[in-house]
Amino acid sequence: MTTVIHRAKWVMTGPGQWLENGAVVMEHGQILKISKGYVKNGTGKEIDHGEGVLMPALVNAHTHLSLSALAGKVPVSAGFSVWIRSLMSERKSMMEEEMLQAVHGAVVDLKRTGTGLLGEFGPHIPVAESIEAAGLWATVWFELLGNDQVIAPLPPDSQRIHYAYAGHAPNTTSPSLLAKIKKTDIYANKPFCMHLAESEEELEFLETGKGTWADLMTAAQIDFSSWKCFGNRPVELAFKQGLLDTGTLAVHLLEVTPREIELLAKSMCRVCLCPRSNWTLHGKIPDIETFLKAGINPALGTDSLASVTSLNLFDEMKFIAEHYPGLNPDAILAFATVNGATALGQPERGLLKPGNQTQMIYIDSDAKNPGQAAEELVSGDNLKVRFVAHRGFA
Repeated sequence: MTTVIHRAKWVMTGPGQWLENGAVVMEHGQILKISKGYVKNGTGKEIDHGEGVLMPALVNAHTHLSLSALAGKVPVSAGFSVWIRSLMSERKSMMEEEMLQAVHGAVVDLKRTGTGLLGEFGPHIPVAESIEAAGLWATVWFELLGNDQVIAPLPPDSQRIHYAYAGHAPNTTSPSLLAKIKKTDIYANKPFCMHLAESEEELEFLETGKGTWADLMTAAQIDFSSWKCFGNRPVELAFKQGLLDTGTLAVHLLEVTPREIELLAKSMCRVCLCPRSNWTLHGKIPDIETFLKAGINPALGTDSLASVTSLNLFDEMKFIAEHYPGLNPDAILAFATVNGATALGQPERGLLKPGNQTQMIYIDSDAKNPGQAAEELVSGDNLKVRFVAHRGFA
């Protein structure tokens, strides 16, 4: 077996964990050793990547790749319900070949900007082939919405792609179907996922059974008259229904109170935030500081190209750094690495640690110390990122 030593001026093994003049020893994709300074390699190969940063590949915990062809084609400033209606209309008018090409381009861009693992939600067209071809890893959730229905068997997992079922959201998926999906995922030992507390329209619908979202559901011919969920806020409802636990990933959580954040912490569910998408569609951003104070370690997602200009997690981290200046850069890096990997049930992919099979990326930098390096990663412009390839692991 060929051993490869990857060297760099700075090695970030995990958020806040830095080695100067570090070395990562790998063999067939597995980390054997991490050290500071010189490591004897015998007949193996040595690669000195330079004065920059070697770190785990990023984790984009919430994407909608199958919506990539809608980039720039859906109005984002006329309200969430208008955006949804336009999205549904545009999606129906598109040819599958055009959508598949857009998916492929989006996956290539994900890798180009440093993402190695992603959580794909939907999808409305096949995405696995593009993800596999790029050498990325993914959890792919097939979303269900509407009323009770038969749940077909999932495709078999591949080495890189794990499949599970998701409920779209409590304002689009009946309580009985959400419970059925959750039970199905538990039985199959799969993670459950859903959008939760994303919009004011969702709040109004669940509290009253009326409003613009009720009109949208009626137009979509989804009969919600028998749903026993009204008179509740989204997080409270999900908590009452037993949908929140360590096997659940809740996405967005924009419309939450401090008390509801405490409920989320009590449930120990995983959380994924999508600040840029929230800002674009709702003019609001999640209360990250309160999540952290409650002991919740959020993952980070970009959502879709129908609501953001890029799937680049460095762009997402920069947005957070600009809007939450009190956050430590290492904490922001955690959102896009170990927190995301943990949320997707693969924590080993978010840390460089002996025994892990973790993809790595290298970023050019002239940082003089770890603090400066972390600051550059979350706030820098036009970062030069590349994947580190090695035997057995693209």
